[in-house]
Parts: sequence; structure tokens; C-alpha cells
Amino acid sequence: MVSEMEHAKQLAELGGLQAGLNKEGFSTELLERSSDIPLHVLLLPLGKDARGRDRIVNLNFVPLPESDIEWIRLLQLYTVVPCEIAANRRSALESLLHAANGVLPLGYFGIKEDGEVYARYVYTVPSSRTVSADELLEVVSLFHYMLEMFADRIERVASGELSPDEALQELG
Repeated sequence: MVSEMEHAKQLAELGGLQAGLNKEGFSTELLERSSDIPLHVLLLPLGKDARGRDRIVNLNFVPLPESDIEWIRLLQLYTVVPCEIAANRRSALESLLHAANGVLPLGYFGIKEDGEVYARYVYTVPSSRTVSADELLEVVSLFHYMLEMFADRIERVASGELSPDEALQELG
């Protein structure tokens, strides 16, 4: 369980990241934890995807047992990859995601039980310092590159337009 002090520190750090990202021209939103949201979340818009939909990355600190982990903190980047998985395409999509995860520089793609496709990366931060906006921007840049590289192909495999092999061949 995360202490109130730890929640306050996480909120302050996310607020500092928000200020730094806003200074760089991003339009972020900080959601404080509530009965509906168990953790503080910083929403970072990354613009539109290939089909004109908003792409938003959720940033939050992953709760860790304080008695066991004292030297690191985990900052999660998470976004939904919007797509409808056609009947009998889940296996093909899982095959593509498995192959993609093998070549990604960071993070991974997955599918939730309800069919939501997502991208996730957990950034390890030493507990002795805070994350700077510049540092985070480099991580977000790689995360965004990964989305740009695969999101459209994921959607096309999910719809049946491409096979996993064809999607990977397109990558070169």
C-alpha cells in the first residue's frame, strides 16, 4: 500500500513534469487520484494517429511495496492502440504483437481480456532523484516512435487487411 506521503510526492513530481512539458509546448492534464482513479495520472497528448484520432499517453507511478523496494521508482507510460479485432483475428494479432515486442527498443504491446490493445513501458527511476522533463521527453520520443512504427500495422492485422508476416515485411 502506498502511503499518503508517497502519494503526495508522486503528485508533486507529476506536477513538475507537467510544468516542464507545458514549457516545451505540450498541453498536458494532471488528474489527481480519487474514488474513480486510484493513482495520480498525467495525460500527455502526442497528436493524432494515422487515422486522425487523438493519441494520449497516461503517465503514472506504479505502486511498489515500500518495505521491499527502496532504491527505485517505476514511471509507467501507457496508451491504448485503438482497433477493432475482427472475428478470428486475435491469434494473428497476438502473433504480430509477439514479433513486434521482440524488436522494440523499449516497452511492449499487449491485449487485455476485453480486447483493448495497448502499448506500455515502465521507466525505472532512482528514488534518489526526480525525473526531469528533458529526460522524460527522450523516453516519450522513443515510445512515440514505437507507436508510429506499429500502431497502423496492428490495426490492419486486427481487421484482417494484413497478415502478421505482411505487416512485418512492410517494416523492411
